[in-house]
Amino acid sequence: MEIIACPNCGSKKIFQGTMGDGVLTGYTTRSVCKNCGYQGMPIIFDTEENYQKFLKEKKTLSKKKEIKKKDKKVLLKKCPSGILILVIIMILQAFFSIYMYYILIGFILTYWIYYITIFLISAIILPYGLLKGKSWAWTLSGLLFALYIPIGLIFLYYITRPNVKQYFNKI
Repeated sequence: MEIIACPNCGSKKIFQGTMGDGVLTGYTTRSVCKNCGYQGMPIIFDTEENYQKFLKEKKTLSKKKEIKKKDKKVLLKKCPSGILILVIIMILQAFFSIYMYYILIGFILTYWIYYITIFLISAIILPYGLLKGKSWAWTLSGLLFALYIPIGLIFLYYITRPNVKQYFNKI
């Protein structure tokens, strides 16, 4: 007893393709799976036992693929391009601020301790957290952007968009 099955989903609903399936009838003998739409050569099994083995292996492979996809989604969060632009602007602004403080104030040690601390936060620590998708970086940048009126409000608006909040696990 021959069993004809779809190599994609394992269904036995294999028929000769028609024009509705995108196959030119009479010119080709392409088989079509009515379950998943696969077009091509079916698998032919000699026994029901071999067919059941195939289905069992197919299920275990699909479960493994689903687990790998979930793991990849957790491990690889794609950073929104706006965050990259925001980080570049923050770093440039920090360097510009340090340069302007040096020109306007000169070198006074007590001021420079304050300015270097602000520089470290706004040019190194916060951009690192934003690029890595850290929740604390989203919160801290939101507070800082709320203080920089009016340009900071644009950045604040951007980081509250759903795709950006999802990147920082805030949804």
